[in-house]
Amino acid sequence: MIQISTPGGWECYLEDLFEAGPEATTTDGQLDPEKLNRIAAKYEITYEER
Repeated sequence: MIQISTPGGWECYLEDLFEAGPEATTTDGQLDPEKLNRIAAKYEITYEER
């Protein structure tokens, strides 16, 4: 599979997620949109919070 993300920068976002670790991105083993948004905001990415 090939993924093309444009504009560039997606890889920087993923690096920040990996560096933050699971405690900064998950709650009870599930991805937590509220926590993800704290990191994603820098890249103008927004996850819908329920």
